[in-house]
Amino acid sequence: MTFINDRAQNGPKANKNMTANSNDNGYTNVNGNISHANGINNSTTNIPFTKSNGTTTPMSDHKTANISVRDYIYYLPHPLPEGTPSPYTPGLPDTNPLNLPPHASEPTSTLVLTSTTSTFVDIRFLKPFKPSEPGLPNEGGPAHRLEWAFAGKSQSFKIVDTDENESAVTAENEEVEEEEDQVTHSVWQHWIDNEYSVGAPEIPVDEGDMHPMPDGRVLEVGHSFNAALGKMQGYEEMWSDVPIKACFPQQSKFSIVLRLEDVNGGVRGVVVRVGQFCQGIVMKESQVTVERWEFIEQRGKEGEVVGGKWTRLARIGDSFLPSAVAFELEGLKQGTRVTSGEAHWIVEELAEWVD
Repeated sequence: MTFINDRAQNGPKANKNMTANSNDNGYTNVNGNISHANGINNSTTNIPFTKSNGTTTPMSDHKTANISVRDYIYYLPHPLPEGTPSPYTPGLPDTNPLNLPPHASEPTSTLVLTSTTSTFVDIRFLKPFKPSEPGLPNEGGPAHRLEWAFAGKSQSFKIVDTDENESAVTAENEEVEEEEDQVTHSVWQHWIDNEYSVGAPEIPVDEGDMHPMPDGRVLEVGHSFNAALGKMQGYEEMWSDVPIKACFPQQSKFSIVLRLEDVNGGVRGVVVRVGQFCQGIVMKESQVTVERWEFIEQRGKEGEVVGGKWTRLARIGDSFLPSAVAFELEGLKQGTRVTSGEAHWIVEELAEWVD
């Protein structure tokens, strides 16, 4: 694996006097070019944090960066019968006019990372079917534990009242400046989706209305085509935000995006790191590999953070993903090229901020 700074003139100045050095993770930095001894098979589960070489990046407007987990999903008929309350799940179990299940449930471990430029990676692993199965698959399979994985760009819009007093989103992509109780309409454009081959034109629109809840969570209300049922189906999903953390010993928080596209080879990939989490997906035609990582803090006797390790939580598939690049940071800047075999990943975003 090598790193090439394609747009170094646009980023921070590199250390021209840098000498060869290596760390415990197998990375070697020689005069600004970084290589990895493990080649294309990154199977390391625990990678210690390595302090950067002093390279800095511009501070960024970080309001868009987000970490969110799904608390539940609840399916509904579409369209809803006239007079049915919407949103529906906040009234459960007391208000249930359709006589549906009295409680919502969550069959997956779903995490969504959204960068400062609204690039996202959404990965959903099914929870174990048997007590003998691990909480998350972390050895490349089994493939059936991956319920859904996709990546792309997201947008949010105001919902306004028209003259006919009907809901509509703002025209001409006027993005919303959210208020605490503002219901918004969000759209997620899938650039990669494990349910479709790379470049497939028929990926349906993914969108929903986002309702802020009194407890600070957000309820997504929408509908989509259910292939198993052969018809449209309504749904409600409850989302909770996870605070973005800096990773010890750094004080800064980071949002990093790496992207891969090989049109002739039918390959696409996206890796997103936000704070203490990193997720990636790469597809070659219809074959998919996904990973999820977290910086696990180590605490001292008084509860203070004294260290930590980047730990791989889940992996399905056998293709290379440059996840470790997003948390190593040494020699990394916007425009850096990460090469493994015929795959050329580009650092598309590298944002840093301190709250």
